[in-house]
Amino acid sequence: MLAPGVLRCGERTGGFMPRDGIEREFKAMLSGNEERERLIALIGGSMRVLAQRNLLFDTRSRALADAGLSLRLRHENFAWWLTAKGTAQGACTEASLLSARGEAERMLHPAIALHLAAGTADPLPLIRAAEPAASALRLASAIEREAQGAPLIVVGEFRNERTLCAASRPGGLAVSIALDRSEMPDGTVEHELELEIPRAQVRHAAAWLEQLLRRAEIPLRPAQSKRQRYVRALARRAGARRAAPEGRPSWTCGTPKPTPPRR
Repeated sequence: MLAPGVLRCGERTGGFMPRDGIEREFKAMLSGNEERERLIALIGGSMRVLAQRNLLFDTRSRALADAGLSLRLRHENFAWWLTAKGTAQGACTEASLLSARGEAERMLHPAIALHLAAGTADPLPLIRAAEPAASALRLASAIEREAQGAPLIVVGEFRNERTLCAASRPGGLAVSIALDRSEMPDGTVEHELELEIPRAQVRHAAAWLEQLLRRAEIPLRPAQSKRQRYVRALARRAGARRAAPEGRPSWTCGTPKPTPPRR
């Protein structure tokens, strides 16, 4: 028997695979660690911490990102997952933190995943065989159409620390709230709450989550996808480099500064 808080290898975390292939989740930005800790104190359930490495696929011209599509390879909990996501079906607003988009994914053998990470395998045939099947075929076709024959390569990666908090909604329904800490390529650290929910429970979950955020004195801040925020971080990093005076590099968080020579 596994100890409490320990996941089986390959167990999907932070959500579930909807049968209709539509991921429905509430996404809210947090201002930092203080708000995160207030939420953890209010939720009060068991916690599990996961380290995630995310590799993003696209064409060299970023055709998938421009079309609102996402193709990601994630290493988490000793397992590799290949996930495709479609364009958002309605944007988050202050009145609703809910985001919905097509999704398909599959777990990969580590040897195949390492070939993908090294750029020696094509992710498109693999995502065609993901689940749910109908959603996988739709997303693979959309990716192929936008790529227009260009190879799909790893264009970047970021790391994420996910804290899964077990909570109980009114009526005894158990949910798992994901509190994410993402390290972006410009050195910034972003905090986010995610709650994936079945379609039939969306209305009740929305009221429960908004009440939880009010108790924690956290404003409703809709969150874009991590892929969208990653692209913004790349733009910020490029802007900082352009603004740096010639011959004086712009140092970002996580980049060690050179030690000046001793006189």
